[in-house]
Amino acid sequence: MNRQTIFRVFHVCLPAILALGCSNSLAAEGNPLVVHEWGTFTVLQDDDGSAIGGLNVDDEPLPGFVHRVPAGLLSNTTGLTPLFAKGIPQRNPDVTVRLETPVLYFYPPAGQTAPLQLDVHVDLRGGWLTEFFPDAQATAPGLGKQRIKAGSLTANTLGSLDWRGVKVGTAGSGPETTDHVWTAPRQVAAATLTADSGESEKYLFYRGVGHFDAPLRVTSDTAVDAIDLHGNFADTLPSGDSVTLGPLWLVHVRPDGQAALRTLPAIDVRAGDNRWLARAPRNFAEADFSFDAIDRLSASMHTALIAAGLYQDEASAMLATWRQAYFNSPGLRLFFVVPRAWADARLPLAISKPCHVERVMVARIELVSPEQRALLAALRTAESSSAEWLTQASLSPKFSQFLAGRADSGELGVAVPADFQNYLDLGRFRSALVERESRLRPSPSLSAFLRAYRLASPRPSEEKPQASTVARPR
Repeated sequence: MNRQTIFRVFHVCLPAILALGCSNSLAAEGNPLVVHEWGTFTVLQDDDGSAIGGLNVDDEPLPGFVHRVPAGLLSNTTGLTPLFAKGIPQRNPDVTVRLETPVLYFYPPAGQTAPLQLDVHVDLRGGWLTEFFPDAQATAPGLGKQRIKAGSLTANTLGSLDWRGVKVGTAGSGPETTDHVWTAPRQVAAATLTADSGESEKYLFYRGVGHFDAPLRVTSDTAVDAIDLHGNFADTLPSGDSVTLGPLWLVHVRPDGQAALRTLPAIDVRAGDNRWLARAPRNFAEADFSFDAIDRLSASMHTALIAAGLYQDEASAMLATWRQAYFNSPGLRLFFVVPRAWADARLPLAISKPCHVERVMVARIELVSPEQRALLAALRTAESSSAEWLTQASLSPKFSQFLAGRADSGELGVAVPADFQNYLDLGRFRSALVERESRLRPSPSLSAFLRAYRLASPRPSEEKPQASTVARPR
């Protein structure tokens, strides 16, 4: 029986393997291969708790050596791209979840001298796995064989990655890069991996996009300044099971760098539990804001990540990777560690050798902040500008950095219209927020702004998901 046949048999047995969970008992029986994983699920929710689509925007672009299926699925944060690139909507309303930077670390058994060889398979139920390193076999139903036309992304979509013949404990080294989002996860005492493609790294890396419910639905009652938490566990916990969710952190980061933090107590959640779970104050008093709140949040999250199963250097690497997006970017957001059962149901993982696996995923629910509400109100009423200034601004070497929020408008050599600056100040999901505003509270100024800068997204695809799949050649 060849290796491919063995792996197919292994994948057929995936549910039984997941039931074992690569549990502690395997390590106790003399197979102490240890695998640790961390990652983030990011969503944007409206005041009624509904998911806002169009999240296929890239806040932390990856180095060029990372493999992608397909090219053009992700857009920059500004949305200043043609509405379709290679046939793929740049603000795809089907994309309601970003699976961001899961990394898998491997620790061979003590005394292991020769590299271990194994296969790794991961599914995303309700999504596509679109970026990865080292190279892998990717399957993405609905993207089309030629990768030039995107079909619908639904809760029934099943994307997958296969890494075959991965050697654990080699002398290889990862590609040269200075990108912080790539180098921060390397600061971990894990074994070096080498895939059968010949590419090496300290970890297996992947990202994806999805269309499914977050573990919590957060509604905002602005009349009484509160948020209500509702469970979303109808299809991710076995009948009769219960999990503890938390602690939870509600943080408001202001543009001046000050932040306010509120830690919410853990919540017990039952299978099929879609009921109201808890209420908490939504906004913060002026006295709650300080420059040290982020350090307190980081320390609290670091402790929780270790308690959930990560090593200290892994927890530090995760928080260092996401310091800008988690802690420094202005916004109102709720964080919590995702229950392991939810992660396993949504993101099944299979490894072809007995092992002990720890999976620690963080949910990041972005809410509409007071600053964003004020900016949206200004866009509704301001006189709309013309986009002609972009032609001259694009000649500046600082143009890309400016659009990404990393350069001042004064370095462009051209005045930036007030309405466009308001748009940029909305943050990463600015395009989705502006479109939401245009639907809820349409105005002539907002419509003119969307037309001028070509920011209106297409309606959700009415096509049925295609039967074809993208199988990326090795």
